[in-house]
Amino acid sequence: MKFKAKFSFLLLLLTGLFILGCSSSKDLPTRTDFSFEFDQNTYHIISISAPSGEGYNYLIQYENDESVLRSMDTNQDGIIDLVQYGDISLEEANTIYTYGIQVAIEQQKFKARKDKRIFTHTEENLEYTLQTFGFYTDLLYNKFEITNLTTGDEELFFDMDADGELDTIEQSDRTLEDAHEIYQRILQIGIDRDMVVFRFDKFIVLIIPQEKAS
Repeated sequence: MKFKAKFSFLLLLLTGLFILGCSSSKDLPTRTDFSFEFDQNTYHIISISAPSGEGYNYLIQYENDESVLRSMDTNQDGIIDLVQYGDISLEEANTIYTYGIQVAIEQQKFKARKDKRIFTHTEENLEYTLQTFGFYTDLLYNKFEITNLTTGDEELFFDMDADGELDTIEQSDRTLEDAHEIYQRILQIGIDRDMVVFRFDKFIVLIIPQEKAS
């Protein structure tokens, strides 16, 4: 089985790129500003990124040159985590943010992260690996692997809609029903550890800093 859609998620919007502070320093963060229209209002996605790879995105709305809404994607993984101020819910902010991401993609004004969305959990001699591929509103799916650390045997399954239901068995002697039960248990472990979220009716593995993932 071949899968063509193996994408990373939005990291940096390329519109209006400039260096904060002295432009001759390679160690200073960069700032980008991308504006778009949603429901007859103008919003901005502002990205702040350091050369080390760390960064965050803001979703901002201005009125009379003052911000009336500011929310934050704290790790540039495509999900608004925090509404800092403004009359809007987290769900509404994510709806607008996701729309803005899609507009940026269509205009080819974004740069994708190379980070992989992988959650790994080990129990005794078995290692469970969950990885998310795709954009939030297009071709999103999960790959689920079980590896026997003693024998090296690997099992592979796919949740083609990332909806928490396994659809196909690529390699395994288990039934889909048995594998699905394990899959849901590992999803819940990921959620409990804040490494997997349920957004847009999808189970999505987050980009986790190395110190937390370990």
